[in-house]
Amino acid sequence: MKAKMLSSLLVILLCVCSFTSCVTKQGAINQMQYLADDLRDNGAYYTVDDWKNAGKKFVNLRDKMRKYDYTPAERKKIGELEGQCAKYMVQGVKNGAINTILGVGNEIKGILDGLGISY
Repeated sequence: MKAKMLSSLLVILLCVCSFTSCVTKQGAINQMQYLADDLRDNGAYYTVDDWKNAGKKFVNLRDKMRKYDYTPAERKKIGELEGQCAKYMVQGVKNGAINTILGVGNEIKGILDGLGISY
């Protein structure tokens, strides 16, 4: 009886752990989607601090995502979202919204260079 109960608890624990892992993994994708949407919808109104925070958030999300194993479909989605974020950052640079602040402009340009995106 104890062995059956113990094995049931172990199965439940494994299910909970695997579900939590998926939620965290998916949460990172959701956060990148939110960032891309925010850059698209609000980038024109960003302050210098907003651009700095967006750049830091982008880098942090990419670092966070490296910790997980994603399926090919998930990797494709992540690539699309990263591309969207980079596109909106490039638009911000081209529109001159952040060019006046050399540090932020160079930071964003560094991110884009790291992604292999020309501006």
